[in-house]
Amino acid sequence: MRLTINARLQWVLNLLIVSLSLMASAAIVLLVFWFERTLFYNHLHSDLLDQVRAHASLQQPLVLPMTDTTYYKVPSGQQALLPPRFRDYPEGGHEVLLGDGAYNLFVHYQDGWEHVLVQDQSEFERYELLVFSGMTVGVLGVWALGFWLSRRLSRQILQPVSQLAKEVSRLRQQSGARLHGVYPDDEVGLLARAFEEYADRVQELLTREQQFSANASHELRTPMMVIRGALDMLRETGSGSVPEQRQLARMESALDDMQRQVSLFLQLSRSPEDAVRHDNLIPLNRLAASTREQWAALAERRGLTLTLAGEAEPSRPVPAILAGAVLNNLLRNALDHTFKGGVELRLGPDWMEVCDTGEGIAPEMLARIHERGVSGGDGFGLGMSIVKRVCDHQGWTLSLASNSPAGTRVRVTF
Repeated sequence: MRLTINARLQWVLNLLIVSLSLMASAAIVLLVFWFERTLFYNHLHSDLLDQVRAHASLQQPLVLPMTDTTYYKVPSGQQALLPPRFRDYPEGGHEVLLGDGAYNLFVHYQDGWEHVLVQDQSEFERYELLVFSGMTVGVLGVWALGFWLSRRLSRQILQPVSQLAKEVSRLRQQSGARLHGVYPDDEVGLLARAFEEYADRVQELLTREQQFSANASHELRTPMMVIRGALDMLRETGSGSVPEQRQLARMESALDDMQRQVSLFLQLSRSPEDAVRHDNLIPLNRLAASTREQWAALAERRGLTLTLAGEAEPSRPVPAILAGAVLNNLLRNALDHTFKGGVELRLGPDWMEVCDTGEGIAPEMLARIHERGVSGGDGFGLGMSIVKRVCDHQGWTLSLASNSPAGTRVRVTF
């Protein structure tokens, strides 16, 4: 799961606060233990030595209660004279924790005698427990405050970035939109200005493309009108034979298709969403059969076969001009790059496939063949770019693969 920058900054701040609070808590605990171990034990050791010197001449067991301490002097072999809880401890300081209290114990052996000084630490242990409990509550409070503070700080720090992200998203969705936010004179402001300049360049390029498409469409209409007038004249002055009428019909059909495609590409450059609404639906098998008939003569002149498989199966309706543009470009590329053998157009319920036995495409070029201007041979530069653009706009799937034993296989799934 990918986290946003805001969430990652919150996590970093929270981890920093938790780590620092845990380190501070550990330092306090170690300080308390050091204080207890060093100060109390040194104090007990000093008091015990004072008691040993004060009662060195006493040659009988002694129990001397004081304010919060008790001094025991017993022969080394008579541990029974000590309370059970303080027996059998080696020389040095010890902490004795029992259910009814806590004690610091210091033991010293000298001249056959065992000297024991016991200090009641029950009250100190209670205070120590309160300190640790309060520290735990404090750490939890610091964590809660740190969580709130990290959210607030991350929002304030990243507010310009979040605003810029929203505006850039709006730029992507609305053509010609501008950035309206006020950004500081720092890296975010520099990024905002760069985005705005880039958006201006894209809009300028789009405007140029639309103007070029409009001019090209306008300029192409004139020669197409001349061609249509010449066809009408040939139809009136010709011999009227069946072969001649057949050729004139094919020329007129190709001219009609050219006019529709010019209008379609002009519509795509202006408003791609309206292009589909101006297109007619036609069964895929009918479109494939008519397109195959248009290219059959060129294939025959080049000594190639152009076959159609699967036309008898029921097929889904497709936009006539859009799907026709895709199929025409695929067949043109296949025929231009096939020098022996032939091209086969295969149909399925919701797909069509163009397979050729030509020179094929190098494996390293298959991934880039859709890019504009990239060619797998002497062509494929613009044709495949147009095919890819139409397929992306319509949500169709375009895939290329090597054909066996030679050639290329291109499939479009509708």
